[in-house]
Amino acid sequence: MLELQCTARRIGDYESRTEEYELSFAVNDAPPNVLRVKYQAARAYEINAALDACAETARAAIAEAAPDLAARPTDESLAQLAWKTLQSAKYEEGASKSRALTL
Repeated sequence: MLELQCTARRIGDYESRTEEYELSFAVNDAPPNVLRVKYQAARAYEINAALDACAETARAAIAEAAPDLAARPTDESLAQLAWKTLQSAKYEEGASKSRALTL
């Protein structure tokens, strides 16, 4: 069974209103696709743009590892995976947090 692994860690100034994260998306043992996102928590349009970029990067990782499954997870489920992973890493001051989605 294939799993999409999302790993996030917060980078940048932890006291800033601007949040920066480095995310990696990998399917099983495939090399990860890495993305850096930056947004202000009070700006929903910046958060939505970051989550859209996460969904695109996750879909690219899936397409590279399992082309037949590339269209299977919805953009919403990919964005939720990224958001929950980001939120779990928010107060960890640089420590990585991971979540997985079964494909």
